[in-house]
Formats: sequence, structure tokens, C-alpha cells
Amino acid sequence: MKRIVLTVMVIFFGISAFAQVDDRTEVNGTIHVPKQDDPEGVSIYNVSSNKGTISDLKGDFKLEVSAKDTIRVTSVQFEAFTVLIGETVVASKNLDIYLNEVINALPEVVVSPYDLSGNINVDVQRLESIDYAKDLRSVDVMNSNADVAYSAPQNRAPRNTAMLMGNTRLVNGINFVNIFKELLINNKEKEIRNPYSTIPNAEVDNEIRKLYNDNFFQENLDIQMENINDFIYFADDNGLSEQMLKKGNELDLIDFLVEQSKKYKKQQARN
Repeated sequence: MKRIVLTVMVIFFGISAFAQVDDRTEVNGTIHVPKQDDPEGVSIYNVSSNKGTISDLKGDFKLEVSAKDTIRVTSVQFEAFTVLIGETVVASKNLDIYLNEVINALPEVVVSPYDLSGNINVDVQRLESIDYAKDLRSVDVMNSNADVAYSAPQNRAPRNTAMLMGNTRLVNGINFVNIFKELLINNKEKEIRNPYSTIPNAEVDNEIRKLYNDNFFQENLDIQMENINDFIYFADDNGLSEQMLKKGNELDLIDFLVEQSKKYKKQQARN
């Protein structure tokens, strides 16, 4: 199996500045991948602040960090790994991640220390591709009383990859489980309509707007505001699982949403 060497290059511009640990600085980053791979949908998660983001269509992302923060990088293609943020990242406000594919056989992820330029070399294994359509439909969606604390739907099975992110349920400041739980789970007080019914459901619309920030769907998934509700129903119809709502599976949920957003946009383009 092919392996990849993942080089995290931090480019330093300007001079060093002192800041308190509690003050985080927004850095601009880009995921650079081999030509045959897609830079979209890589998860960059700040374990220290319990917030994260995902790369857009061009591989770009923004994330708030401070020195000594632990950042975890995961994707559907590659093994997850963690990096400790140094002062050079905060000072430069820039983080470029280069993924270079090589044929190699290493038993584990190897993260090299920062060099004088602030570079990190990471040797990681490529993951097997996952057939979401096959793997994410086996879980019963009707368990409306499951004890979950964040907003996501309850009917998808998780990917079998190393993506445990600690105890947080928040990603990019958004409580995904509560969002989807409210929208997509049948509960005893109300039924969610057919995802593609021509009859609008005003109650659900109102609840959606209370629970999440539209900017996440627009900026990270490239879903237009008027299509957000429809996309959420589309994702639910394509196998969001109860497992994705459980502690430690936050990035499984995000990866699933990224994959579904690609399918949804392709479907929209054909219509």
C-alpha cells in the first residue's frame, strides 16, 4: 500500500510577538495534496480550544491557535496525527500543510521535530476508501430517545479510522449533534417531513435557525443559504448514523457531511 509523507511547513513572516496563552490568533492555512487527491474536507481540529474547521474546495482553512495548542489533522484519505503549535505558527499567522505521496512502509505515524524554519515532516499511511452508501445505512434511525448532547441525526455508522477527538462535542463552535438531533430524529411530539416534500415545515425551519450558524455550511461546505435545510435532509436520507452522535465521533460526522456536500452539489448541478 502506498504511504504518504506529510510535511507541515510553517512559513514565518514578520517578527516574534509576546501573547498570553489564553489569547488565540487566527492563522491562514492551506492543504496541499498530490494531483490525484482532493484537498477539500480535511479536518483541522484544535484539541486545546475544542474548536476546529475543515479545508474548503481549494484546501484553504482558518483556525485560531496559540502556542502549545495541540492540533489534530484528519481526513478520509490519510491517517490522523497531532502537532504541537509553536511560537512561529502564531507569529507568522500562516500554516501550509504539504501532503506528498511516497512508496514507503512505516509501522506508525512519525512526526519529526520543528527544524529552524519551523517545518514538520510527518510520515503517515493512506487509509482505505470507505463506501458510505454501503456502510452507513444499517443503523436504525428511529431511536428518538438516545442520550446525545450534540445536534446531529441518529442514523449513520462511523468510519473505522482513528478520529477520536477527546470529550468535546463542539466543532468550529457549532454543536452539531444538537442541530441534527433536533432536525432529523422522529420524536414523540412531532414528525420530520419527507426530505423532499413540496410542503414547507416552518417549525423545523425556525428550530434550525436557532441552533446553527449558516456561515459554516456556506463557507466550509459551499452550500448556499437557501439550500441548507434541503442539504441537511439530503444528508439524513443518505445515512447519518446514531454512532456519529456519540462522544468521540465529531470528526466522523464532519467527514460524512463533507462527502455528502460533494454528492449534493453534483446532484444540484445535474438538475
